[in-house]
Order: sequence, then C-alpha cells, then structure tokens
Amino acid sequence: MQMFLHMAIHLITGGTILLLFLNKRLSLTKDYIITIVLGCIIAITPDITKYFGDILLHSLAMVPLIGAAYGWIIYRTLNVRFFWAWISTMATLFIGHLLIDFLGNGINLFYPFTNQEQNFAILGSNNELIISALLALATAITFIYKKVKPLATVLLVLAASFVVSLGISNAIISYSLQQSYSYNDPQYIIVYPDNTPFHWDYYIRIDELTIISGKGSYFTVTK
Repeated sequence: MQMFLHMAIHLITGGTILLLFLNKRLSLTKDYIITIVLGCIIAITPDITKYFGDILLHSLAMVPLIGAAYGWIIYRTLNVRFFWAWISTMATLFIGHLLIDFLGNGINLFYPFTNQEQNFAILGSNNELIISALLALATAITFIYKKVKPLATVLLVLAASFVVSLGISNAIISYSLQQSYSYNDPQYIIVYPDNTPFHWDYYIRIDELTIISGKGSYFTVTK
C-alpha cells in the first residue's frame, strides 16, 4: 500500500504540474490527455534505471537533459515552443519526482559527485494520500473545464499549504529536540512522519549504546 501511494503521488503530481504549465497552450481534449499522460511518464522516469540498480536519473545534473528529451517530444506533439516545453518538463521532473523523494525516503541529488543522500522526511503514506487527492481533484476540474477554475486554484493552494505546514511542524520539532539534547552532543536526530498527519516519531542517537526515541505532534514533543 505504501509503495502504491508513493507511486501515485509521483504520477498525479507529474500530470498536475505539466498541465498547469501547458494549460493555456492547449485547446483540444486529446492535447489535455496527452499532457497529463506525459506528465505522469516524466514524473516516474528517474525510477526506470533505479530498478536496475542505477540512480543517475535521480541526480539534479540529469534534469536539464531529461527535460530536453521530453521537451522535444512536447514540441513535436503539442506544438509548444521548445524552450517553454523544456522549462515545463524540468519543473515536472523536479517537483513530480525529485522533490517528492527528498520529502519522503531521501534522494541522492548530487550523484555522481557524492553518494550522500539528502532528505527532509515529511511525507508519510497518509500525507501522500491527502496531497494526491487534492491534486487529482484540481487536475480533473482543469481537464473538464479546460482552464484552471477558482476551485482548482484553491485545491492547489491547500496542497501546497499542507506541505509547507508539515515542513514547519517537522522543523520546529527537530529544533526543540536539538535544544533539549544539545548538552548530550547527539550524533544525529531523526524526525519522520507517523501515520497521522502532523504527528512524528523521532530517534536521537547519543552514542553507540544510547538511542532515545519518542513522539511529537504539531509543534511540540509529546514524549
């Protein structure tokens, strides 16, 4: 279920982002369908090589190249200026995949220059479900009416606000833990999402033998 939701948020976000970028340049229903499908494909492209043990397509360095390839396809199929198509596909790739992975299980953004993984874990399964639902509704409304209606805009703002609020909640919990345990000079502090939105689990490693775990919710450490 967790893998399904994670794949779904990639697909839905990709379709939504590309549609938002190209919406004003589309007129036919088939063009809207092509745009949404291409957005979904672009958003899962980095995982194609991952299944073969390679993570190169997850690197920021590959975004312009992948964007150029899909930009050319959009230029040829939807008659959109190449430069705008390129910008649109890069945004779709970055937001629809790299950013989601960064906010989820982590990603090697600077591979192959470093193998260090970067992440800011705020997207648990339930959070992904909420975001996916909001974006799917916004996309459906835009597809039906062939323009971004006020309700679709509200749904998009709600999705973005939800993500920002999760980030603020996580950051405040992390800062509170750092302040509380600074005298222990912990090796690391990890805060990651619980099953309930705005609820967190944390691990604090003091040394090789001492690990402290607990929970937080909204903006406070609960235990």
